[in-house]
Amino acid sequence: MKLSKRLTAISDLIPNNSKIIDVGADHALLDIYLNLYKNCECLAIDKSPYCTAKAQANALKYHADIQTMTNDGLQGLTLKNEIIVISGMGTKNIVKILNIDLTNDLIISSHTKINDLKEFLISKNYNIDKEISIFDKKNYTIIYAKSQKI
Repeated sequence: MKLSKRLTAISDLIPNNSKIIDVGADHALLDIYLNLYKNCECLAIDKSPYCTAKAQANALKYHADIQTMTNDGLQGLTLKNEIIVISGMGTKNIVKILNIDLTNDLIISSHTKINDLKEFLISKNYNIDKEISIFDKKNYTIIYAKSQKI
């Protein structure tokens, strides 16, 4: 299984044996890879039932043990120490999803308005631990942010 450069860069930020919530998972290829090659527990969330079905089909195809859910962001979830991954959408949608009380580590790749995203993260008491620029058909910025809340 081969990931895109962007998804590979995201995967490289995730330690083995992590618990992951992937919001906007689409086809869940990142989650499948993380489960198979990094022994991660993954919940792949997408608001589209079509994408959730595609994620389930891919999990079966690759014999991966991931959970899938049709849900609008993080609504209704009990969050503990999972790493939250949000990739493949714009800052406006990311801010909408993350505008709750969080202390989870975040890995975010926005298609738009990176400076607005950074300002939002800082306003939510997050520190940008790593920032990676990658070219994968277009330029992407990937941010690893850690909560500074005690």
